[in-house]
Amino acid sequence: MALFGARVIGQFEVLVAAPGWLPDMDAWYSGLLPYYLLLPVQIALLMVMAVVAWSRRVRTGRFALANPRIARALRGLALLYFLAMALRLGINLTDNGVDFWRAGAIPVAFHWVLARFMLVSARPAESVLVLVRIPAEDQHQDDEADDVPHGDVPALTQPLAYGLGFGEQVRYRDAG
Repeated sequence: MALFGARVIGQFEVLVAAPGWLPDMDAWYSGLLPYYLLLPVQIALLMVMAVVAWSRRVRTGRFALANPRIARALRGLALLYFLAMALRLGINLTDNGVDFWRAGAIPVAFHWVLARFMLVSARPAESVLVLVRIPAEDQHQDDEADDVPHGDVPALTQPLAYGLGFGEQVRYRDAG
């Protein structure tokens, strides 16, 4: 989302200030929509992306669990979108040669960003991925450690249960 936001801001900056370090306006969009229509569409798309990214159901993957057909369709659309933009880039490359990036490579790159956003938004929950994990060979992952090197163990039995503890010094106690 941040990449797409940077693209919208960069394109607007080229229109308003035309800095020398950014490509010309022609490189930023294909001209399919006039810019006075494209900018509000991009801003609306950024707002929708912010709502989707902020949604806890989407972030945790529960959306894909609750709506597997929609999630599968979104992943399929994202793949088609990505492939269509790859085809567009290939045609652009054959038509424009070395100057392909000035004739529409920037929009293709950011269409890929949007396709990736769709793909990530439709990913399944991590709990689903846990179901297909390979089990440990010896099944000793829950056993207590018999040997603690140098007799040092953390003062907290479960350090991450109390937060990450940034800015706090971890103290050790003697195991013996």
